[in-house]
Amino acid sequence: MILWRSLTLLLVVLASHPYHLSGAARDADGKWQPVEAIRQTSGRASFEIRLLDEATRRQTFKTALGQDVDLFPGRVDDEHRGYLVFVLQVNNDATDDLVFNPGQARIATNKEVREFALDYSALYEVTRRLGTKAPTLDELAGIIFDRTVTVRPGGSIRKLLIFDGPRDDAWKDLEVLLFEVQTGATVIDVGFPFRKFPVKEAK
Repeated sequence: MILWRSLTLLLVVLASHPYHLSGAARDADGKWQPVEAIRQTSGRASFEIRLLDEATRRQTFKTALGQDVDLFPGRVDDEHRGYLVFVLQVNNDATDDLVFNPGQARIATNKEVREFALDYSALYEVTRRLGTKAPTLDELAGIIFDRTVTVRPGGSIRKLLIFDGPRDDAWKDLEVLLFEVQTGATVIDVGFPFRKFPVKEAK
């Protein structure tokens, strides 16, 4: 019983420890370090992704929509898990069209939690809850990946990719996975690592 109580207390302490979720890359010593943006190249396609913090997320929507509406708030607790909002840019350097279906994008944590990117129907539910204050679906489609897009040769596209946050906050790292990105006859999968980095408290 004493051991069980000690373990429970330890888990509570670990769960409540402040952290900063960020893109991650290994340094020369193989240790994970936070990075603002992650870039990947596969074949003739290249990608850049970054996670928006609360302030940047709100400002992004305010600038794009012309109104200060917090459509996709961050996590509060297990019952209010919020959203993870990423900016994703896709560049097509191939001679064929690039086809990206955000319905094949997902996040996966080390706790085997998986969430698919929000699609058109999910965005409809978000706007429906907000009522008359909500932007239109056409306005959201201009800034959010919510359906399949085609990028012409030499072109690029930059929009938001949004996921429901994991309900359980006990995970340590997650990966954003883009599956079945097609350039001509080639199909590629790419992944972007993100990790929780501890926030050092001021003394």
